[in-house]
Formats: sequence, C-alpha cells, structure tokens
Amino acid sequence: MTGAGNKVRFRPRHLNQEEKMTDRLPCPQPQNFSVVTGFLTPGSDTGPGALDGSISVDVLDPTENNERIRAVEVSDEWRLRVNWCICGRFADLVGGCWCVQVFIDDIDGVGPTHGPLGANRVDTDDVVTLEAEDKSTRCYETTFDFPARSVGAGVYDLVVIITLSNADCDDKGRLVQDMVGWAEIPVLVFFDENAPFCPPVRR
Repeated sequence: MTGAGNKVRFRPRHLNQEEKMTDRLPCPQPQNFSVVTGFLTPGSDTGPGALDGSISVDVLDPTENNERIRAVEVSDEWRLRVNWCICGRFADLVGGCWCVQVFIDDIDGVGPTHGPLGANRVDTDDVVTLEAEDKSTRCYETTFDFPARSVGAGVYDLVVIITLSNADCDDKGRLVQDMVGWAEIPVLVFFDENAPFCPPVRR
C-alpha cells in the first residue's frame, strides 16, 4: 500500500505457487450423503419435549454389504432403508398404523420414471428401539427392496413421506392430522452403461 497525499492505493498481491496450492479443493473429497428432513407432530406447537419426531433414509447397495450410495446402475437391484423415531412425554400414547410412501421425480427432464415407487405399513407396536421405562423414545424401521430396472436412467429427486392412521394396519382408519415426517434425497443418479456417452442437448 502506498500513499500520495490523501490518496491510498492498494497494490495487487500475487499468490506464489505454494499459496495457490492451498486454495484447491480437497482430493479425495468426503462423500456427501445429506438428506433434507422434517417431522411435524401434534406437539410441535407446544415446543420440544411433548411429542417430537425424526427421520432418516439411505439408499443402499445390497450386493456390497449395504454400502451407502447415490448412484445406481439400472441393471442392479437397490435398497431403501427408512428409520424414524418419536420421542417425548406423549410418545407412548401414539397408536395405530404408520404409512411409509416413496416417491421419485426426474430433475433432468428426461428420466422416464416418476410418481410413487412403493408403500409399506408399519404397526406402532412394531418398535425397533425402545428407550427408558416411560417409553419416551420409540423407533421404527422399514426397508424397500427394488428390483433391477425399476427406475430408468436419469437424475432424480427421491422423497419419503410418513403418515399415521388411528387404526390398526389391517383396518381402515382416519389420517392423524399434523403427524407427518418427510425426507428428501435431492440427487439420486440411475445410469445405464450402454447408453450413449454425453449425448448433445436438444434445444
């Protein structure tokens, strides 16, 4: 920096080679398996501690010891595991039937698959994990096994929605309002090794 009267001028600083190297991206880069999640319950308006929920989803490769993946070869089978919990003072009062639905939508404009992929019912008594004598945390799990070619090649957004019925899973009940969990995998790639490589974009 130099001064001439009241004027102040800054000289550009040129990075040396070593400093430039520190600005590059890390390689290898950690894989990002982030999921967008949320869970609304009748206790959400009263603050934490009454009745809260959490949810997670993972796409897995059953042929590789359930390795977490975000890219699937269309000729391979694949697995979706959904875990969710409810917790709080009123968790042990929740009864009925959970409905877990899976939806997919192409985000590349060319993927041929869209809409519902599957749905499972889970009884609220089928608790996987139960914490504390007061049953303050109750966790559940369900798995979807999809065959090869269940989804066409493309780039997709996958969403899981969990709702609750006030009746047993064998009966027709009513939807419990304000009880819904959601989880979104923003980018899920299904690729076909036999497809044309890097086709031109038609406008």
